[in-house]
Amino acid sequence: MPFVNESKTDPIENDTGANVRVDINANMAALYSLNAGSTEPSEASSIKRMLWADEGNDQLKIRNGNNDGFITIGSLSETNLGLATKASPAFTGNVTVPAGTVSSLPVSFTGDTDTGFFKNAANDFSIVTEGTRRAHVDTNGITIRDRKALRLRDTSNSNFVALRAPDNVASDVTLTLPSNDGNANDVLQSDGSGNLSFTALPQAVPSGTVHLFATTTAPTGYLECDGSAVSRTTYADLFAIIGTTWGAGDGSSTFNLPDLRGEFVRGWDNGKGTDSSRSFASSQTDSNKEHNHTATSTTSISPSDHNHVFPGDDQLSFTANGQGGWTNRQTGTFSYDARSSTSGNGVIYRTSDATLTASTSTSIANDGGSEARPRNIAMMYVIKT
Repeated sequence: MPFVNESKTDPIENDTGANVRVDINANMAALYSLNAGSTEPSEASSIKRMLWADEGNDQLKIRNGNNDGFITIGSLSETNLGLATKASPAFTGNVTVPAGTVSSLPVSFTGDTDTGFFKNAANDFSIVTEGTRRAHVDTNGITIRDRKALRLRDTSNSNFVALRAPDNVASDVTLTLPSNDGNANDVLQSDGSGNLSFTALPQAVPSGTVHLFATTTAPTGYLECDGSAVSRTTYADLFAIIGTTWGAGDGSSTFNLPDLRGEFVRGWDNGKGTDSSRSFASSQTDSNKEHNHTATSTTSISPSDHNHVFPGDDQLSFTANGQGGWTNRQTGTFSYDARSSTSGNGVIYRTSDATLTASTSTSIANDGGSEARPRNIAMMYVIKT
């Protein structure tokens, strides 16, 4: 047996039993001092395959075959030196492998040596397929590279939902999911910083919108604008918009809808000046703009049939312009103008003043109904709840 405390080749000399025992004890002490400690034994004091307990690093090491260094076997403070043990036939415990690279995987698979794992950096575990780094896990989380998708399979594993990054991202984007599952029909909404929350789906038609509907029954989500009082809680969205503008209902639990039955709706003037001094939701009675009418009158002179008589006692009777004859003696001065006579007829005219009575009447007829209105079609006004 070599005397390792002095030389790897110095044997124990033949001697008496007591002396040999002393030499053996000395060698055993030397072996202990060389095989345990915080300082690595020198090459002169080592032989290949010798064990050394590195107490400074708490590791058991073995001298390599070239006798020029030690190989770490395991931890002195862990069960089975921290090594995996073979058991039926799986290994249990921990396996320690070199860090490796994407092209030199410390862990790969038989027949598929370019698929496996390696340590890219401190606290960075990378997954490789087909010799390409696909994903890695580090202190920031799981990173999927090269725009590969994260697939979430259904219970039958026949279909999946995939999440994928866009082609280009100007800067890192982090989306933080909400802490609750929201309500039915809610949608995810961002606060502009990537924090998502559930919010009610915005209505395509806002509450309080009034439409004309071509039916006699209000559609789902609408009420007829009939002035009725409705619940403030059942129609909370609508109440939040119009409040008691059209009536306070019972003053506590209801409110009134606008009553647009039989009405023409006019745009609120709101300062324009066309319909000034009007408040919102106010009503107007019917009215016509001031205007003029033209009329045609007929004038009649009475009497239309009358007599004229020549002065003197003789009575003259003839037809003048088809107006009858003169039959009674009248006072006054009259003249006969034969120049206008045709067929023996002449004109008798009075040369002194005479008084005639004339009357004029004008009649303007009325028409129309009981209101002023344009041509129209009756439909139902409804309001979005």
